Amino acid sequence: MNRKNMLEFLTMESFDADVSFSMTKKEMIDFLQEKDIPFGMPTEMQIVVKSKILALDIDFYIDFQFKGEKLTALTMSPDMALEGKALHSRYNVIQKALENELGHSHNFLLTITNLLAPDSRLIRWHKNGIVIEHYLLNRFGMEEIINIELQ
Repeated sequence: MNRKNMLEFLTMESFDADVSFSMTKKEMIDFLQEKDIPFGMPTEMQIVVKSKILALDIDFYIDFQFKGEKLTALTMSPDMALEGKALHSRYNVIQKALENELGHSHNFLLTITNLLAPDSRLIRWHKNGIVIEHYLLNRFGMEEIINIELQ
């Protein structure tokens, strides 16, 4: 993958399929059906697929979120919950893969905050009107999330 990819489309490596961020909801459903990619629709504005991404041997749940027909966000979470050292180790592996795609995030304040609160890490990139965040969140147990907000 190269840096252009994650700003324009997501490669679902389990299916060797690229999902363009410009796809409408109807186009995405047609695309997924055409490629025989299993998906769910928990709400009318969400499409969920399970796939490997970022050249990692980790399955992610990928939640494509729409407003009307327009794709507005993607939320990706590893399919297996981890805790403690295993969670932090996986976070570092995923962070390295994201940095290979997007470069280093240069936010001094977030770096300090991440050192002070390692269970609430957040790394953020702003590129071409897209916001990409990789974070740990403790809601009902620790969660690791990659969120892409499209403008």
